[in-house]
Amino acid sequence: LLAGNAVVFKPSEKTPATGEFLVSCLREGGVPEGCIRLLIGGPAEGKALAGHPDIDGLLFTGSARTGIALNRAFADKPEKILALEMGGNNPIVVWDSPDLQSAAVLIVQSAFTSAGQRCTAARRLIVDERLFQPLMAELTKLLDRMIVGDPHADPQPFMGPVIDNEAADLLTESFVTLMSRGGRPLRHMQRPQEDRPFLTAGMIDVTEMNDRPDIELFGPILQVIRTASFEDAIVEANNTRYGLAASLVSQNPALYDQFWANARAGIVNWNKPTNGASSSAPFGGIGWSGNHRPSAYYAADYCAYPVVSSEADQARALINIGLRDL
Repeated sequence: LLAGNAVVFKPSEKTPATGEFLVSCLREGGVPEGCIRLLIGGPAEGKALAGHPDIDGLLFTGSARTGIALNRAFADKPEKILALEMGGNNPIVVWDSPDLQSAAVLIVQSAFTSAGQRCTAARRLIVDERLFQPLMAELTKLLDRMIVGDPHADPQPFMGPVIDNEAADLLTESFVTLMSRGGRPLRHMQRPQEDRPFLTAGMIDVTEMNDRPDIELFGPILQVIRTASFEDAIVEANNTRYGLAASLVSQNPALYDQFWANARAGIVNWNKPTNGASSSAPFGGIGWSGNHRPSAYYAADYCAYPVVSSEADQARALINIGLRDL
């Protein structure tokens, strides 16, 4: 819209009311009705919109599988803009940090805000094995106090539900699968009500697991990996096809310089959570997290195309070489 485009906005079929509310806010703010249209529907409607011959581009936020399918579909359409934001398997690294209470808070904020349903949520905690036990003790204190409930509950909860019962079923099965493949539960994820999609925060040590699955578990599951050296921690942080967000919790600026220079991610934070980002900065990642078209601040640039013009107020031209004399 900022770049002068008209937009057809299709929210997820699981959040139609949120999409309708956003469009109503834009119209109330003065955006003409013809410049922003709302399409409610599921995969069939999304596929039809993506394949429509009259769109100039597509900005997609969603799963890596769908994003890769769109990338293939647009392979023979170089004239159309395609911007993909496909989530992440994001690491938060704790190293050389004397304030483990603050480190635990940053981990909880990264992994369990919005019940872990953010593309930038921390999925993997990578920790110096010497800090593992005391850090787990601090995390346990916080998780013991964490309230899970509906938005209007009193006292106010830290975590609400995951999106639906189907997602809750999948996450529960995923936690069991991690255990069956060698993961050691540090805190079992529980479902207080079988017919509701509320889950408690789960943590599992996957250090000894062979062939850890490189997937985005979109919910409150945190996988923990212990390493003996900071170099190994960076290797583990980059051990993913994704590349959206990464954070380092450390009091050592030299370690952050090393981390920033070597982390494969579009968002690299220091003593901050993995999630949360300013719209005044670019937002996006690499690998299975994006296709080098970060959203937020940069989106207005790639939603237009540059035009170069060489101009003069009067036509004046001479050819001095290569012509026969009159």
